[in-house]
Amino acid sequence: MAYSQTIAQAIDNYFSDNNLRYTKNEASSDECVYTFRLKLRCKLQSAQEIIFVRDNNLSVLATIPINADENHRLAAAEYLTRCNYNLRVGNFELNMADGDIRYKNYAFVGDGPVSPDLIKNAIVIPFLMLERFADGLLSVLFDFSTPPEAYDARPK
Repeated sequence: MAYSQTIAQAIDNYFSDNNLRYTKNEASSDECVYTFRLKLRCKLQSAQEIIFVRDNNLSVLATIPINADENHRLAAAEYLTRCNYNLRVGNFELNMADGDIRYKNYAFVGDGPVSPDLIKNAIVIPFLMLERFADGLLSVLFDFSTPPEAYDARPK
């Protein structure tokens, strides 16, 4: 199936309305992929987002420029599990093989009109979650605190 031109146009509009620089790759008729970076208000400083548009949905992956080393993967997994427990939209993921950490969000749009708020939330929420939880993650990765201590110290 071809990717949704309606969803892609709504994303184009969001980026244009907010003066955000991005790249758009339409190499496949099944999927349109957007990438962009955004400055964060936390110790990570910035993150990259990859948005995949398909026939009736979009997936958003916010990636960070640091991985959990082998000795800290279990602690990172515990911290991210604590973070995920009460999240309502999206979740953190940790690849136990290579330590890659990201925040994933998904929005089902269907065949109807695309709400600008749906697009905004799908794009913004991963960055907001990184801003809220990244300092604790770094604290765990660099042995400054345990996962429970880092989680308890998060901004409320």
